[in-house]
Amino acid sequence: MRPTALLLFLATIALASFGPAVRIDHKLPNHSCYNCAIAVGPGAPSSQPLYVAFESDSMVGIFNVLSDVMFQKSTDAGRTWLPTAVLVRRGAPHVYAPDITTDSDGNIYIVWGDWYVDSTSENVRRNLCVRSSDGGTTWTAPTRVDDRPDSTKRGIDDPRIAADSAGNLFCAWGDGRAGIGHIWSSVSTDQGATWSRNVQVDDDTNDGPGRAQVCVQPGTNHYLVAAQIPRRVGSHWEAGTALYRSTDMGLTFQPGVQIDTSRYDTRHPHIAADRDHIICDYFTDPYRVGDTMIVEARTFYTQADSWGTPAPMTNLDPDHVLYYSGELAISGDGGVHTALMVQDTFDGDDNIYYTSSSDHGVSWSDLELVSDDTTVECWYPDIGADSTGHAYIVWYQPNASRGEIWFATNAPLGIAEETSHRPTGATVANAPTVVRSLLFLPEAASPMPQAPSLLDISGRKVLDLKPGANNVRMLPAGVYFFRQEIGSRTDKIVISR
Repeated sequence: MRPTALLLFLATIALASFGPAVRIDHKLPNHSCYNCAIAVGPGAPSSQPLYVAFESDSMVGIFNVLSDVMFQKSTDAGRTWLPTAVLVRRGAPHVYAPDITTDSDGNIYIVWGDWYVDSTSENVRRNLCVRSSDGGTTWTAPTRVDDRPDSTKRGIDDPRIAADSAGNLFCAWGDGRAGIGHIWSSVSTDQGATWSRNVQVDDDTNDGPGRAQVCVQPGTNHYLVAAQIPRRVGSHWEAGTALYRSTDMGLTFQPGVQIDTSRYDTRHPHIAADRDHIICDYFTDPYRVGDTMIVEARTFYTQADSWGTPAPMTNLDPDHVLYYSGELAISGDGGVHTALMVQDTFDGDDNIYYTSSSDHGVSWSDLELVSDDTTVECWYPDIGADSTGHAYIVWYQPNASRGEIWFATNAPLGIAEETSHRPTGATVANAPTVVRSLLFLPEAASPMPQAPSLLDISGRKVLDLKPGANNVRMLPAGVYFFRQEIGSRTDKIVISR
């Protein structure tokens, strides 16, 4: 009988895996942070900067009294960040849901929703944009993207922004200015200083299109919008997913094409594109499909002018895990990347997972856990990818009443050798090693309040560990996590046979 070889190594030396998560909002006092977005700037593969925008709410007790737009930056693949986040816009009184992009010249743009009360006590909701040409140190005065009347009573959704190859900006959002909801858009040809007359994107006469996501297709400069739309299924309405395309820089849009083929609700679409492919994803309504959200991606092949078959992006046990849609990014090597928010029904916690595709969304890799602390909630990730195929993920982590912004990457440069959770005085000598089929755990410097444990990829404990030799031969091949105690170092371990 052929002997079984057991290989075990730590993620800190496994370059393809995600390194330890780090908090990047730097504990602003009396603030709660939400709604983060990330962009990868231009540059050489080893020096592409990372830019993050997020919402920071000033809190009095549990109440939000002011919302600001904040900015963070890393120039070393996420290993280090600015010691203090940059204030981009003081809320008046509220800003919400910022989005961020860059152009080929390195300018950075942030858009957000803005709400204030004017001198006549009228609530004014609008979308604003700012630019930085010095890497985020200083920012221009905000310019208004939408042209709807200030007296409009109906709401305005989160704006989303992208830049084309010439540096023109394209922005789209949901808007109720016409009395019913539609997707509207605007274009800037002068680096965000002014914005064009707004154009209605969708062709639906029903109230409800929203959750617009945008991108510009490289090589064609076609402006693309994926949106959630209402559609009739039998005698009732369901949510569907549609793609709208403009071939004339946003002056007009082609009729929407329904992307999903599901007979259930599909929600929260996302979109990414290269020269020859458009990839969209969405998830189904959980109330229609029991405990499972089925996340799917669908690819449009521009050369053949046709859509491929919807492909599942998730592969965990549907009886135990809920899936939520994931943001999409395409890297310079052609890979498609997504970050997913996954709820484990065993403990109810949401965690951040990653999967990728090397065939333009036709098939997807096994899910990989990104948020290494599975004992806390992690929500609404955003993802960017660089020219060499590495992914950068940010997410919002609700810590009681104080939200936090966290980051992780699988870029070798950005993976620190030790996590920020390591207790003072701890060393790598406490990490497990393996001899044949035994995991050997060194004695801790001081007694542990609880037994160290080995967790599987879903965060469930599969083995209590003791100092000395631990037999791991019975465990199936896969990714595991070693933690000595809550809040301590978490090492990612791969067992292969």
